[in-house]
Formats: sequence, C-alpha cells, structure tokens
Amino acid sequence: MATVNPWKRFIGLLPGGVRTVATVISINPTAGISEVELRTGTRVTVRGVDVPVSGKAYIADGVITGPAPSLPHYDVDV
Repeated sequence: MATVNPWKRFIGLLPGGVRTVATVISINPTAGISEVELRTGTRVTVRGVDVPVSGKAYIADGVITGPAPSLPHYDVDV
C-alpha cells in the first residue's frame, strides 16, 4: 500500500546512493570492471567499461553510470 505521508512520498522520488566523479585508470573488458581514481587519490574497482582510460566517469553504488565532463574542481572554505 502506498503511503499518504507527503514527506515519505517526496523522499521516494529522490535517487538513492552517492554519486561521485572519478578518473578511469584501467579497464578490464573481459571481467567488465574498471579501476578508477577518486579526487582524493583513492583507487577503487567498479563495474562498467563504458568510459575510456583517462576519461571522467560518474560512479554510483560501485557502478559506472556514464561519462562525466572534464571540468575544473575547486574547493572553497567559508
């Protein structure tokens, strides 16, 4: 049964998981996995081979969801 609580319905519309941008370091097409490097320098193995080496990729829940634009990244302290 669907809930009538408006807040619960709103939260249900939002996508789950955390999405981040990483640089693809290597691809293993046989296994269907890629090694990516996060902005922090941490290397992670994720599923997906859709983005070429040295390209930026969106990562969500350990899966490459698509290519990301190569834009500059700035950290601002307030």
